[in-house]
Amino acid sequence: MGTKNNFSKTKLYWLLQVVGWSSIVFIETINYTIFIHGSFEWTFFQQFILYSLVGLFVSHGYKSVFIRERVFSRSLSRIWFKAFLDTLVIALMMAILLYLPYVFIDFQALLKQQTIISFFGQVMNLGRYVLVWIIIYYLYHILKRNSEISEQKLMLENVAKSAELELLKIQLNPHFLFNALNSIKALVLIDQEKSRDAIIKLSELLRFSLNYEKAPLISLNDEINEVIKYLELEQIRFGKRLEVEILIQEETLEQRIPPAMILTLAENAIKHGITKLPDGGKIKIESKIKGQKMWVELINSGQLEENFSMGIGLSNLEKRLQNLFPDKSSFHLDNFGDSHVKATLTYPMS
Repeated sequence: MGTKNNFSKTKLYWLLQVVGWSSIVFIETINYTIFIHGSFEWTFFQQFILYSLVGLFVSHGYKSVFIRERVFSRSLSRIWFKAFLDTLVIALMMAILLYLPYVFIDFQALLKQQTIISFFGQVMNLGRYVLVWIIIYYLYHILKRNSEISEQKLMLENVAKSAELELLKIQLNPHFLFNALNSIKALVLIDQEKSRDAIIKLSELLRFSLNYEKAPLISLNDEINEVIKYLELEQIRFGKRLEVEILIQEETLEQRIPPAMILTLAENAIKHGITKLPDGGKIKIESKIKGQKMWVELINSGQLEENFSMGIGLSNLEKRLQNLFPDKSSFHLDNFGDSHVKATLTYPMS
């Protein structure tokens, strides 16, 4: 489908090129026949056909070499400034090619004042047609670029909304809620103070899950505080089967992070790692700065299965990163050694 679409665009491009530059023949023939010379002459007609062919191939060659797609990602003022320069250059190149035979036929004629004036007059005359070509070509690509940006923005907004809803569903996972509530219920009979503290942690965690989408970025310190609450609630359930180690570099505490990212990784580590191990395991979270990037790593006991594929939660996590830091972030999830899995987030420092 993509190849067929490109082929159609190529055919349309050449059709417009031929029709557009052929207009020189039509317009100039009428102009010379009716308003200037007063009668039709084949000499003029052939000359205009030559202008048309020169314009066709010079404009195409210049476009192919000097007008790249990245031009249309600049500001409008820079785009139109380049368009003005392109008009002058293409018109100048066309005039040079048209006057090139004089180099071999009568070189001295090129040095005459009349020829020089005629040359620059030709540049101005051809510039009218080149200007129309440039305006049409540039407008097409500007509108195309704006359309792509609008589509991309709409797609990213949909992805962001989808990610928010999916992540909200994950954080309000009924299994987690039931397990947490059952653990708290059992704790009430043993230690009322700890059970009260667990209820407070659960309510704060749920409040965070409901409100996290209000800010695109929060401090790493705030994110880690919510992750600690989540893991402490899970430790009530797993007891000594869940060991937690958190190593946060002090310089990273005030750095910004998309909310609930580490929380998603921790939930994934519990669900797909610790829960499947009879003896439980360990979760280690570490943050550090490398160069101009933030690195967050979460290592948990377990192994990725051969047919493992990221679920909606992790896929949306990756899309959220790309949405906030296009082409400047990464997310990797791999086996780490023989008995661990490592998730790594990298993104630019704020």
